[in-house]
Amino acid sequence: MNNNYENLVKKFQSFQENDPFKNYMQLLNICDVLLNDFPNELRQEPFYSFTLDVINQLMELRIDIGLKKMYDGTDLDLEIIIREMNLLKKVVPSDEKMQKVINRLFRG
Repeated sequence: MNNNYENLVKKFQSFQENDPFKNYMQLLNICDVLLNDFPNELRQEPFYSFTLDVINQLMELRIDIGLKKMYDGTDLDLEIIIREMNLLKKVVPSDEKMQKVINRLFRG
């Protein structure tokens, strides 16, 4: 587990390529690994802090795509929103009220 976590952190810190699409796809890949390989660890350190960093980067990505009108007509923005929502649901407390708040954030 520790080695996998360290690999994820290295990937996250190094995804500054010239091709923004490659960066975005790598970030989505990191999200998938977190969600699929470590779903029960995301509320515990060191995954908690790292997952919050990834969520923040996802938000930056959505803003960047929106401002630059990049990838119009693609499903990339939707893919980002889905990963963001799924990560948030795994990271925030599992009580019913908090989960409702997260779901409402993504309705509109």
